[in-house]
Amino acid sequence: MSDSIKTDVLIIGAGPVGLFAVFELGLLDIKAHLVDILDKPGGQCGELYPESRSTTFLAFQWSPARA
Repeated sequence: MSDSIKTDVLIIGAGPVGLFAVFELGLLDIKAHLVDILDKPGGQCGELYPESRSTTFLAFQWSPARA
């Protein structure tokens, strides 16, 4: 069995709301872990519009060219 991870908050889903929650928790110095089944952030937005070259949420930017 793998080692357990200690965190204050576990967020399931790396869509816009999950990313915003991580951002807000970070402002409060609360440790958070983000879990998603997809290999990139963006959730359904990223899956519905895959032709978009860059997806920006808050201050986080993901680009397929840099992945």
